[in-house]
Amino acid sequence: MPMLVVGVSHHTAPLDLREALSLEGRLEGAYGSLAEAAEELVLVSTCNRVEAYAEAADPRAAEARLRGFFEGLAPDMAPRIRKALKVLHGDEALWHLLRVAASLDSMVLGETQILGQMKAAYEGAVGAGRVGARFHGVFQRAFAAAKRVRNSTEIGRHPASVPSVAAQVAERLLGELKGRAVAVLGGGDMAELTAEHLVSSGADRLAFCNRYVAKARELARRFKGKAAGLDDLEGVLAEADVLVCSTGAPRALVGPDLAAAAQARRHRRPQLFIDISVPRNIDPAVGALENVYLYNLDDLDTLASEHRGRREQAAREAEELLREALDGLHGWAESSRLGPALGRLSAHFESVRAAEVARASGRLSHLRPEDREKVEALTRAITHRLLHGPLVRIKAQALKGGGSLLKGAEELFGLEPGDES
Repeated sequence: MPMLVVGVSHHTAPLDLREALSLEGRLEGAYGSLAEAAEELVLVSTCNRVEAYAEAADPRAAEARLRGFFEGLAPDMAPRIRKALKVLHGDEALWHLLRVAASLDSMVLGETQILGQMKAAYEGAVGAGRVGARFHGVFQRAFAAAKRVRNSTEIGRHPASVPSVAAQVAERLLGELKGRAVAVLGGGDMAELTAEHLVSSGADRLAFCNRYVAKARELARRFKGKAAGLDDLEGVLAEADVLVCSTGAPRALVGPDLAAAAQARRHRRPQLFIDISVPRNIDPAVGALENVYLYNLDDLDTLASEHRGRREQAAREAEELLREALDGLHGWAESSRLGPALGRLSAHFESVRAAEVARASGRLSHLRPEDREKVEALTRAITHRLLHGPLVRIKAQALKGGGSLLKGAEELFGLEPGDES
């Protein structure tokens, strides 16, 4: 059965659409409503993607069911959802799974969270009874390939954009970002994008501080965070492990006195300040404070430029490893398909042998039991010897991508799936 993927990601859908399609808290109902959509099904729901991976005897019918499911999650957005949905079949679907698990399709190239999220989604599908032998093999091999990419390349160590560099700097300075507080001062596109990268890297406590509180509330709703006005800036800074600043203010909003007061309230715990405002909104003197690390737009751009070439090389190496993994998946899938087919062929010859021995049993009645067993062993050996060469050649051709010998044998002997006679 061919595999297919239906869903949206940060490539095709903005945040509000991904939020509307999020399956957080409703996975059980989703699996229930899709009980007849496909033979095997894994649903993935993260902040950057909501996707269904399916195996179905009728892929086109499964695609239609999955499209209808996603559009039904937010009927008022159905036209936008229809346009944003991406559908992949066969090898394209397998390749997509490999790239997603290896974080080559992530907003932050090489981020570590996606593999854990994919494993959790797979375990959820196992718990829902939607994973069979086929998907077990496919997903376990995808996870192994992703682990090999992480261990054998430098993917993720060399981000190429300013927001992704900011997220990496935060991870290297503070370690795991889950549970870390991120404050966004202002509402510029770059600040939002940097916040998205930080969330993708694990940050899950966001606060938005803006001159216009309504704007802060809008962002807080989108990112499931808190909102504040500039009059509470010191309090926001005191909570923040990471501050992303991008405003249109003509002068610095965060000076050394304000930063020092915030540091005192947080008992000198380390802070990362990321100023991507033009002109700068964080006084450079803030960077001289103990336990405060300040990066501005030029710093991040320099790091991104230095990393760009190494990142491209690492990405090429990662894709080569994934190509090998895809070839391995093909070989495994073909072997999985070959087993039952070759079994049917062997069973057919064995049934013919057994029937002929039984037909001759009257003429062999004079033989002693041990001699009759010798006849059985001899006929089994002849059948095995006759089949050995053809089976080896059929398997070798099939594993190279050909199936004409197997198909010809099945047609020649009238064998269909499930026919063991």
